[in-house]
Amino acid sequence: MKFLMTALMLISTTAMANLHQAPPTLNINRSTKGVFVDFTKVKSEITYNVKMRTAKVVTTIEFIQAEEGSPVFDLVPTPTSVSVNGKNVKTEEASLDGVSTVRYVKETLPKGTYNLVILNEIEKNISFESDHVKSAFWMSDLSDRRYLEQYLPTNLEYDQYKNDIEVRILGTDEEHVLYTNGEVTELSKNYWSVSYPEVYTASSLFFHLTKKGLIPEKKADYKSIDGRTIPVTVYTSQSTQRFMDKALEVLAELERDYGPFPHNQVIIYGAGSGGMEYCGATITSFSALGHELTHSYFARGIMPAHGNAGWVDEAIASWRDSGYPSYTEWRLSRTSMAGHSVYRRTTDRAAYSSGMKFIGHLHEKFKAQESFKVFLKRFFEERKFKPFKTPEFKKAIEDYYNTDVTALFNKYVYGTELSGAPSMDENHKGHEHKENEYHPRLSEQQLLELL
Repeated sequence: MKFLMTALMLISTTAMANLHQAPPTLNINRSTKGVFVDFTKVKSEITYNVKMRTAKVVTTIEFIQAEEGSPVFDLVPTPTSVSVNGKNVKTEEASLDGVSTVRYVKETLPKGTYNLVILNEIEKNISFESDHVKSAFWMSDLSDRRYLEQYLPTNLEYDQYKNDIEVRILGTDEEHVLYTNGEVTELSKNYWSVSYPEVYTASSLFFHLTKKGLIPEKKADYKSIDGRTIPVTVYTSQSTQRFMDKALEVLAELERDYGPFPHNQVIIYGAGSGGMEYCGATITSFSALGHELTHSYFARGIMPAHGNAGWVDEAIASWRDSGYPSYTEWRLSRTSMAGHSVYRRTTDRAAYSSGMKFIGHLHEKFKAQESFKVFLKRFFEERKFKPFKTPEFKKAIEDYYNTDVTALFNKYVYGTELSGAPSMDENHKGHEHKENEYHPRLSEQQLLELL
């Protein structure tokens, strides 16, 4: 009876998970099958020691494994200790079809529910001064393994899970401030507990720890169209008032177009560079602020399940930046921005230009009925906080407009013609490496300077 109840609970929980969005099972070697799992609950305890200049993490993960094999997760730094259900185990890295890398537990486990404990140290985007520490979880969707896995153990972007973090700073009396997009409880000086929503993925979490008073800050309340009062925090060495005025203006614009702001707060770090979106938060320049806040709807409102879906939000945000123009088909370029390996975890840079024009062409195609923004609003409402893949976006368009857009997607999104052959022309090759003004590629030193 106990086994039956456990099995029923496993089936019930798995049915509600996002494992259907996971990549195919990995054949790591002849004897090892890497299986993607469902994280259900995670807690990390981060201890910064200013005197020792260390940042140590203990993470406890509850996960469900739906088939026998070696469980896959990710963590870029090599862990100092790993255990599964109290048993010490080893982990190794494995290639994802040559386009990315993950970490897996070197044990074959039957399907079931497990407790994984991992110890590691944070060594990236962290700076220790004599009396304080600065640490941030800067992320990027344009470079591989640049989400939460740089700092803490996490699953891939398809998975959503409850995440709690405790942050403690030792070895200093200087007061610090923690900017993060979770529910923060200050337990004592330099000691916080943060609870993040269960809809968050590996790309959702904003985290910036610094000395209190080091960066000027301004707070305001935004009255949403649904009646909520949404707190807005701006911190920047530039004009906090200028950033705040622009933020409130853009929030009103986005709510008019796409409905109530999907997050419970807004955090804006006006760093002057390093544009990146998080759930209800951003690190941004002033010029990119509208682009980044749009991503709170598209990217961190409706969420790409993997890299082949990342083009959608960048194309939409770029279309908005350009003033929602129309494009005839002759203005489009053939791309395969959603035609890469199923294991790809990064966004194709063609999204900013070719992808933007493709969205503009869909607007041109359907504007006799209404603006394509009307469809995007509906798609956002129906898919909010649900990871999606490009075929689901395509089907939603076809269902909404009662028409077939297969030929358009094959040519301009998947990079295939009717024959199924790749369509990688010179236009696409150029776009793949084109820099975007809102998402510049920053060096490690430049990222440190943003702390």
